Amino acid sequence: MLNFSVLISVYDKENPDFLDKSLFSIIENQTITPDEIIIIKDGYLNPSLIRILNKYSKRHSRLIKVYGYNKNKGLGYALNYGLNKASNELIFRMDSDDIANPLRFEKQIEAFSKNSNKNLAIIGSNIEEFNIKPHDLNRFRTVPCSSEEINKKKFYRNPFNHMTVAFLKSAVLECGGYRTMDGYEDWYLWMRVLRKYNGYNLSEALVNARIGNGMINRRQGFIFFKNELKFQKTLLSDKLITYSDFFINIFFRVIPRLLPKKILNLVYIKVLRK
Repeated sequence: MLNFSVLISVYDKENPDFLDKSLFSIIENQTITPDEIIIIKDGYLNPSLIRILNKYSKRHSRLIKVYGYNKNKGLGYALNYGLNKASNELIFRMDSDDIANPLRFEKQIEAFSKNSNKNLAIIGSNIEEFNIKPHDLNRFRTVPCSSEEINKKKFYRNPFNHMTVAFLKSAVLECGGYRTMDGYEDWYLWMRVLRKYNGYNLSEALVNARIGNGMINRRQGFIFFKNELKFQKTLLSDKLITYSDFFINIFFRVIPRLLPKKILNLVYIKVLRK
């Protein structure tokens, strides 16, 4: 059985009840228990969030390792900070408001153990999106499964659901680790890792992803438009995409960020989810 760490970032505006349910799903409700859970406090946390962290830290003092710093520095910085604190080569990502399937760790570890591809560095899965409680929307975000399909589609859409991935620490660090790229820290990382390594996704949903917390609001408007434009320009300058890819993404990904919320919601479900 492979040893593994779970990496989570928490910041002040998160919901303590969601954090509680998320931690419960990876500690109390898994068929395989992690060797350690690295939790990064990305800046000041309010007392309600601290109470949740303290509750689990007291129950599982050998399992949970909490680190942090005083000023919020963003997800990319927080995850890179935590990555360097992790003791194991195999790292699972988890978001602080999502709920893991009880078989999540078991199935992804089994997939790593059985895979004969020595160049494999990332394994993810589909997600089932929910609003208030799991399964209330019956909506899924599917991602390409095979390495070949991932490499075809990675230029136009994020090939992994970030909260589902398990990856090799050494491969990620070799490729520069997480970097600051608001809203795109993970996709930017995968593009660099997939230059040298392979990845694939399990075809089932191993994480229930919460979207009832303003997801569309976070993907609409001028700020998000600027963030996506900056990301696409960075991919182009790093020679991770071609000029043709760049202009396709401007039309299908960047410009829609300025659409009204109702229309963007349709685009998000019908186009960006494909």
